[in-house]
Order: sequence, then structure tokens, then C-alpha cells
Amino acid sequence: MSGMAGGSLSSAPQGKVIDFEHAELRRVPFQVSLYLWVRAKIGDGFEMRLAPRVYHERPDFWGIEVVAFTPTGMRDFSDSTAMAGLTERSVPLAGITGVRGVNVIGASQTLQIEIDNGSL
Repeated sequence: MSGMAGGSLSSAPQGKVIDFEHAELRRVPFQVSLYLWVRAKIGDGFEMRLAPRVYHERPDFWGIEVVAFTPTGMRDFSDSTAMAGLTERSVPLAGITGVRGVNVIGASQTLQIEIDNGSL
């Protein structure tokens, strides 16, 4: 996960990219920004984060990784196959949208979501 991937760098090099069950765009009441909401199963003792990739230039679709990590910083993911509970996380899309939208990146799937200028 760390290093170059499609001309970008991961913003969560200590985590592990995991699969997600659902991703969608939402507006939050009394907020100006559009949010990306993602739902995934994670194991006990893990936390989930949405980690936008870091780019040198604005891409067509900005990559946002769905990442599991341990809060203590330990890097042992050997027991992470026992995915227990569903977790939802969100991230405001202000400043992390590509020209055409976002690309949600899981371990074995990706989802491109187009965003028109009127949505932002």
C-alpha cells in the first residue's frame, strides 16, 4: 500500500486496505461540503479510516483507500480475516475530488463515483 500507486502515494502507510460493502455520497445537514460515506466489516481491535491518496497533480478520479489499522500502531493483520462488525466512516470531499470524481479503493474492488460541478 505504501509507495507509488498510479502516480499517487497512500496517506495511510501503516494500515491495510480492506474491502468495503457500500459507498455513497451524502450531504450532511448544515454542512456545505459533500461527504463520502463508506461501510465495511472490520475485526475487533481494528479501526477503519478513509485515506485519500496524495497526488502531485489533480487526477480524473481521486483515490480514497478504505483502510484498517490498529490504534496502537501494531502491524499484525494475521487475524484480520475474522471480520466482525459493520463500521461506517465518512470524509468531507472538499479538496480531495478529482476532475471527474472519486475512486473508492478496497482490497479487491474499486468504485468510481462521478461528481458533477453542481454537487460540490
